[in-house]
Amino acid sequence: NGAPAAGAAVRSAQPAAQPVAQPSGAPPPGRGGRGLIGLDERVRHVGGSLDHGPRDGGFTVSARLPHRAPAQLPPRPAGNRESPVPPGYRRARRRVRRTLLTALTVPLAAGAMLLAVVGTWETVAASRSVLDPGDYARLRVGQDRSEIEKVLPDRQSVERPAGAVPEERGVTCEFYAMTADRFDDRSGDAYRLCFRDGRLVSRDALTP
Repeated sequence: NGAPAAGAAVRSAQPAAQPVAQPSGAPPPGRGGRGLIGLDERVRHVGGSLDHGPRDGGFTVSARLPHRAPAQLPPRPAGNRESPVPPGYRRARRRVRRTLLTALTVPLAAGAMLLAVVGTWETVAASRSVLDPGDYARLRVGQDRSEIEKVLPDRQSVERPAGAVPEERGVTCEFYAMTADRFDDRSGDAYRLCFRDGRLVSRDALTP
């Protein structure tokens, strides 16, 4: 099949039969010896080996065959076999996976818990600085601070809207949150109450 229309010489040698096909002359162009793959498989199947290639201006196919066929196929070259798994290898891999999983999970869980604690604390702290909109609406410029104190929250808001202007001389301003809900549209907005000599001189609703 690999050397069509070419003469061939066949030789046999002992102790193992070794047919050799050697076409005369240079190999003609053709299908490129595709049948050698199948021949190699058949020779190996009976325990032999096949060698082929250009030689002395021709093409030589050499097959070494045993006198008796083996009971089973010869083993494949070591490079094609899977390496045996050492004892305890899979168990060690599982331990490494568990260790990596723990190393990743514990910091994430701790970080999530810390965020939850901080978020809860901020919500509680913000709720103590919220001025009720109804109480704000009832405030009047000129009122004494002692009258207003009873409706003011326990603490001021730590956030200052971008629209807050510097306090005037002799004027003290206080800021109170509109809501403690971070998902509310009014989150970050504040009421500003300014006092001079103990009296309310201005009140404003500041939004970013």
